[in-house]
Amino acid sequence: MKITNASQGPRGIHTVEGLRIIPVGGFIEAEVSAVELKGAKETGWFSIEGSKADKPHEPGDAKTAAEVLALADGNFMAFKSAASKLLGDKTPEKKAEIVAALEDLATKPE
Repeated sequence: MKITNASQGPRGIHTVEGLRIIPVGGFIEAEVSAVELKGAKETGWFSIEGSKADKPHEPGDAKTAAEVLALADGNFMAFKSAASKLLGDKTPEKKAEIVAALEDLATKPE
């Protein structure tokens, strides 16, 4: 995705490759986690184009690994059910193992 610094000063953003500093008016092409993307949008410092979050989900669409990871702190069975839709028969039994498998899935390029 294209991330442009729309603020009055240089700003940093944590990409999957690590921290990147963007000068005023400058941009980078990079991927960021769902959590970092949400935070970057909330600051108003960045203009972000081409993110998966820009595409609306249909009600029946499958969740992404990042969306399922966001459910980890809620109801365990709902979290495990959503994870099993992504991981299939290889879904681990323990929460920590499910989180690790989803994090691995989230970092794989599509």
